[in-house]
Amino acid sequence: MRRILILTIVLLLTIPGYSGYAQNKKVRNVTGRCEITRDLSLSQAEQKALEDAKINAMRKAGVSERLWSVTGLINEDDGSEFSQVLSRMTTLEVNGLITVKDVNYSEEVIDGRRYAVATIDADVKLVDTKVDLTFQMETDGLMGIYENGEILTFSIRVYGHDAYLKIFWFDDNGGSLIYPSDYDSDMLFKKDLEYKFPINPTIEYTMEKLDKSHKFETINFIAVATKRDIPFLEDNITFDTVLKWIYTIPADERAACREAIVIQ
Repeated sequence: MRRILILTIVLLLTIPGYSGYAQNKKVRNVTGRCEITRDLSLSQAEQKALEDAKINAMRKAGVSERLWSVTGLINEDDGSEFSQVLSRMTTLEVNGLITVKDVNYSEEVIDGRRYAVATIDADVKLVDTKVDLTFQMETDGLMGIYENGEILTFSIRVYGHDAYLKIFWFDDNGGSLIYPSDYDSDMLFKKDLEYKFPINPTIEYTMEKLDKSHKFETINFIAVATKRDIPFLEDNITFDTVLKWIYTIPADERAACREAIVIQ
């Protein structure tokens, strides 16, 4: 499984709206481009062109965007489907899920510059864009870089409404649900109160590289707060299954955040 974290600034191109229901749209022949430079190989430029095409497809489908902060794209490609979501959904109103059905790569030269071009056909799911801006989640104590063997601790505070939490962890072995777990029971988190993790003081989250020959490894941490206790029932935990679960939850009943963590 290949995971790429791309930090980007999403431009405000569409006006947020309220659809009131989920809707699927097919978009065809959407292109994205990236210049091929001395520091960027053809394969790297093609990947960036693909990311650009996916964003353009979301826009063409009418996914609304409201720029309040610089945010990130979590991308996952397992060879069959691609799913992406704009993170920090508590502050950025973007409600669409994209699956690329077909992609073709080509090259073109514009004003003497060589570009990689990705042309895609995709299905975009538009969902209810109504959000509860008072329902927010805040994480504290997560560092961007940890030494191998270091212990991870953090805190979470939910604003606006009591909530239930699901915390997912993605490394090179795949995904896992670290809260709730066999060692940390599910519970209702009271609004405005700070909770330290791990909740169970007898367990530890140890930051260990899976392959110690690697200079560093990247972990993706995703926390989701919901107003109701909505179980995650999938046995196979991937970005795709987690995002599909998130988008079954009404936009005004969820808050989420994502952090990228490096172990060195």
